[in-house]
Amino acid sequence: MSQVTSESSRKNRTVVDQHGQRYELTGRIGAGGQGVVCTTNYPNVLVKVAQVAGARTPEQKREKLADWLGKIRRLMRQPLEGLPIAHPQALIVEPQPGYVMEWMDGLIPIADLLQTAFDTFMSDDGIEGYIKTGGLQRRLQILARLAWVLAELHGRGLAYGDLSPANVFVSQSLEYAEVWLIDADNISSQSRDSHQGVFTPDYGAPEILRGESGINTFTDSWSFAVLAYRFLTLAHPLKGDRVLDGEPELEETALRGELPWVDHPTDRSNARTLGLPSAITLNTPLKKLFEQCFNAGLHDPGQRPSLSEWADVLTDAIGHCVQCASCDSTFFYTKTLECPFCGHLQNQETALLLREYRYMPLALLSEGLSDDIPESLIRKECWSRTGKAIVLQSMTPLELKSLPLNTSLYADASLLCTLQLKEDGLWIAPANHTKIFLQRAADDKVLPIKRNQRLKSASRSETSFWLHLGLIEEEHVVWRFVW
Repeated sequence: MSQVTSESSRKNRTVVDQHGQRYELTGRIGAGGQGVVCTTNYPNVLVKVAQVAGARTPEQKREKLADWLGKIRRLMRQPLEGLPIAHPQALIVEPQPGYVMEWMDGLIPIADLLQTAFDTFMSDDGIEGYIKTGGLQRRLQILARLAWVLAELHGRGLAYGDLSPANVFVSQSLEYAEVWLIDADNISSQSRDSHQGVFTPDYGAPEILRGESGINTFTDSWSFAVLAYRFLTLAHPLKGDRVLDGEPELEETALRGELPWVDHPTDRSNARTLGLPSAITLNTPLKKLFEQCFNAGLHDPGQRPSLSEWADVLTDAIGHCVQCASCDSTFFYTKTLECPFCGHLQNQETALLLREYRYMPLALLSEGLSDDIPESLIRKECWSRTGKAIVLQSMTPLELKSLPLNTSLYADASLLCTLQLKEDGLWIAPANHTKIFLQRAADDKVLPIKRNQRLKSASRSETSFWLHLGLIEEEHVVWRFVW
């Protein structure tokens, strides 16, 4: 659905729903091939008025409207409760078909953010637009939220269908990263044989363009990956220099999956120079998912990452970001703490990397094992790295909980301690009645932390520490850091 200008200057219209409720259309926020979405005289209520494209006769128009209404009625029976998707609440019956949907104030389409960032990038202002539209970290937050919404939708046996920057609305305020999906007409059940080929140019999966498939979760995964790559890098994953500098027909060839993607590890024939480098906008786990989608998944949809995988990796990536003290952008943590956007070197004492481990006590790990196995060999297996990490930044408290980071129940897990990096050192504040311990990796000495403790800034000497979030004789989460 394309974004259009306000209709405030036009004469307002009135429509009526199936229950006799009247709505005054006060403007429009979007339009597409299937209709126009309008604001109304009621806060947080939108109306979509159907439009029939391609009907040559009145009979064809009636048939197309009947098909559309049937689809909307089926959509009204789908389990969409609790999801931030503007879906039909009531049918509009006069003066022409449509439906009523709930909405949230203060949202703009991702398409606007993309356009602002790209236009600025192509001008003398460079990355200013990228930073002013949220920078790297906010983009990751928005994409993680969107991935979660789509993963939940897929978990209910549904596919969204026509995912594009014009159909994804996000918080206008940079302080928030709320996500709301609009234009739900093409949501379809995976139990139905969906032959719908509706898509937005640049975002449709290759198999849809080739006429080999309709809407499903695999095509959603493709559309999401394209949107995510463009949002992060300001470049299309299939439009490298070869396509952009070539004949118009070459673009269609690329979108049909007949050319390598722009970051292909060995075939650089379609590499890109446009946009922000992947080296500074994608971390290694994200690069792996994009490679999985656009290389292995180019011709084998089953190889594409699920939206749950995207949600997990994007959520982890959020915690790896550092804010630049000079240009105010956010970037992925590196040992040098050099901002790739402006080159500023951050103070090394303003950020601390923590890596998550699972600890299994030696006694539990030794149960059932042969006495011939050396204890030193078993002890090495006590520590299991989860692959998760998070950056603690100065003056921003970090809460650590009883469950592994970013698991589905983490938000509701009990608080064990709070970490805060200040000018005078690292403060560790245990929650009431919790059992946490600090261990220096160089020895086996374990100190219980019963009240607020500080590791002084003056004592920093590249020493490894383990912060145990549980009793030493029980399995628990451990955070490793260097001080």
